[in-house]
Amino acid sequence: MMEVNEINKKIEEVERVLKDLDKVMGDATRKKKEVETYLQALIQVKQASTPEQKSKIAVETIQEMEKKPHVDPNKKVGTGVPKIDELLLGGVPLHSNVVLFGPPFTAKEILAYNFVVKSLSENIPVVIIAADKDLGVIKKEISRIMNIGVNALDDFEQKGLLRFIDIYSKTVQLTSPSQYAVQIDSITNLSSIIKAVDTVEEQILEKYPYYRLLFVSLTAFVPQLDEKVFLRFGQQFTQKRRSAPNVSFYLLEEGLFDQEIYQTISYIMDGSVEFKNTNSKQFVRAIGFSRTRTREWVEVYQHNNNFDLGSFSLERVR
Repeated sequence: MMEVNEINKKIEEVERVLKDLDKVMGDATRKKKEVETYLQALIQVKQASTPEQKSKIAVETIQEMEKKPHVDPNKKVGTGVPKIDELLLGGVPLHSNVVLFGPPFTAKEILAYNFVVKSLSENIPVVIIAADKDLGVIKKEISRIMNIGVNALDDFEQKGLLRFIDIYSKTVQLTSPSQYAVQIDSITNLSSIIKAVDTVEEQILEKYPYYRLLFVSLTAFVPQLDEKVFLRFGQQFTQKRRSAPNVSFYLLEEGLFDQEIYQTISYIMDGSVEFKNTNSKQFVRAIGFSRTRTREWVEVYQHNNNFDLGSFSLERVR
């Protein structure tokens, strides 16, 4: 009989293989679309009646393919907090799902909103799923960090750089603060949530090489869904994100459910950034990532709209 620790190791190995396959399948799907486009162009060239038509079709096809955004598959995406990027050896790898876990009023929210601001500052789209927080509050936090008026965010929405999927407003029977938001009628309407994100993702990747996503928050789903349903939704959602060029952050509050729920969620993620309070001090650690500076707890020093970290080992942890 296999020991429990041995079984857990095997589970982790198999999960890593599945996550790697998700990325490979996503890359293969995108490459297939490119090849299909090229094949259709060749067929059109073959069917063209004159050399001029053949040349025109060939040029148009090349120009169209050159318009398609490309991104280095090994790229790391900045979090908006330089010290967290340093901890993660340059940022979060593309195709990653990361849970931000900790008690309320810790720096995880600062990290989450700086993640959004970083995307907007780079003119890279960011998708925010609001499940348990009013969009007006979210927009105020973003505008405060950017030091601009809330109404100035409308410009980012008009350009398609800031995309909201609003589950919260209809749940509490409020009018959405964003005229551009995709609205979902219920937190239990999981198929509509997945479809909405898939649609927005497809629109973004037609024009941009990658995007960021912030889920505010997974906590809202825990009391509303059966544990098995919640896990299936989480697996399906993260698999879809893993197959496309993006980095997704998921907020999750500590203390509102059993620790086993967090362990279950962390299994389907590619990494976790955990926060804790101890003796009036705040600490953070990054676990689950293939490489970090350290996996030990590091002290957090909040200031204004960002935070620094105490000293940590410069030796890479593999």
